[in-house]
Amino acid sequence: MIILTAFAIGVLAAGTRSLICYCMTPWLIVIAFALAAICSMGNVSLLALLLAILSYNAGMAATFLTALVVALRSEA
Repeated sequence: MIILTAFAIGVLAAGTRSLICYCMTPWLIVIAFALAAICSMGNVSLLALLLAILSYNAGMAATFLTALVVALRSEA
């Protein structure tokens, strides 16, 4: 579920086309995990954090590649 959520956040952040969104969103993900670690009685997986950041980057890359393909097809 974390992977799908982070992927969707990456797609939506790329849709804003704002450099601030590109840079701040991973930090917000890290802050959310830090707050979960502070408030949680159990363990918080750092692997889940790594997967969330990688999924966010994959979502952004998918959006940019899709936009590139659409732009190249519209020129032809």
